[in-house]
Order: sequence, then C-alpha cells, then structure tokens
Amino acid sequence: MRCPHCPAGEIREVPLQELLCHEEIEPARLYELLKHVQTNNEAAVEPILVDQRTKVILDGHHRYHLFQYLGREKIPCCLIDYQADWVEVRPRRPEFVVTKAEVIRRALTGDLYPPKTTKHIVHQPPCERCGATAEGS
Repeated sequence: MRCPHCPAGEIREVPLQELLCHEEIEPARLYELLKHVQTNNEAAVEPILVDQRTKVILDGHHRYHLFQYLGREKIPCCLIDYQADWVEVRPRRPEFVVTKAEVIRRALTGDLYPPKTTKHIVHQPPCERCGATAEGS
C-alpha cells in the first residue's frame, strides 16, 4: 500500500526487532503519547518513517517505543529510499553534525543522538514516468 503522506513510500507492517533507532527519546513525551493512545485509539497512530534498506527509523522514535511498551511485535512503517535526493535531513540542535551517513552510522553503532536532534523532510519525488517534480523543474 502507498503512503498517503509520501507518494514514493510503501506502507508495511515491520517487526520491531528489525528496526534501528538513531535518536534517544524523551520519557515525558512517550508518557503523553501513551495517554493519548489509551484515551483515543491505538489504530490512529501514524506509520513511522523508515529507510527501506537499513531499517533505520527516520521519524517516529516515540511511536516505536510506544509499540514496544504495549508489547506489539510489528509497527506500520512508511518505507522510503533514504538516499534519494528528495529526502533531506536537517539538524534541530546546532551543536551536532547531521548528515544521512551520520544518522545511519549512529543507528548501526548505537551511538544515539539526543532526542529531537534531527528533522527529516520528504519532498515530492520526481514523476516516475517523465521525471518532472512538483515544483515544475
């Protein structure tokens, strides 16, 4: 199934044990998410953003930890090609170097960034048929 937020992404249930974090989480934020899900509906939790090759979580660390806490085995993921030009990463904390390579390195080695260090932006990918972008270039 295609992701409604990212046309180039594929939504799939992925086992939690396959996923890798690159950032730590804020326990208070996890608690707020837990309260929200208990009050509303767990099914309303949006898919997390994941690199299809390495299974590194790009966005959704708190949702990932929520599913772990709830004892779930799988989580809905929007799988994308992280190396594509239309995927961008920016620092939220100026004291840290943030690149795609560094995000992957930290996930693979367990040397996690502090919470909310990175911001991933998924731009509209080029049209598969003609190569045009949403900006018309």
